[in-house]
Amino acid sequence: MKRFFLLLLALFLLMSTTACVIQSRQENVLHSLGTYVEKQFWTHGSFQDYTDFGKYSYSSVNIDANNYFTPVSDADIETISAFIDNFEGWIDTFRNSNSNDELVLNYSFDRSIMDTTDYFYIYTGEYDSEFACYDVWFFDSQTNMLYYFHNNI
Repeated sequence: MKRFFLLLLALFLLMSTTACVIQSRQENVLHSLGTYVEKQFWTHGSFQDYTDFGKYSYSSVNIDANNYFTPVSDADIETISAFIDNFEGWIDTFRNSNSNDELVLNYSFDRSIMDTTDYFYIYTGEYDSEFACYDVWFFDSQTNMLYYFHNNI
């Protein structure tokens, strides 16, 4: 019984450390753009398996010298779209099980805003599939809006 408890404790500490690393990366990316004016954030799931969508509004951003974000190319739009396809697949799954889920009700991303004047940053975890754990940050330069897509399932 004591070994089982210690194993559970070790597993919990490992997961907590992973959550802290994810939180730290999120904060670093957000802070790299300066102070946002408004934040809207929704989540589905908890602890280890969760999906998040956020929108951050900025009054102004100097993104050209940013260490995270790179300009979007035509090829990048395809890559970003692949992640959004995966993300929206999960939204559909959540909608089918609970149409009143906060993430389902508040998800709003219009792909028509994506163009080569925008910026992005993608982080993927070290898993067999690039869609197992990812953060996609998309900055729309026309509206100074940062969109955040996170999935860890």
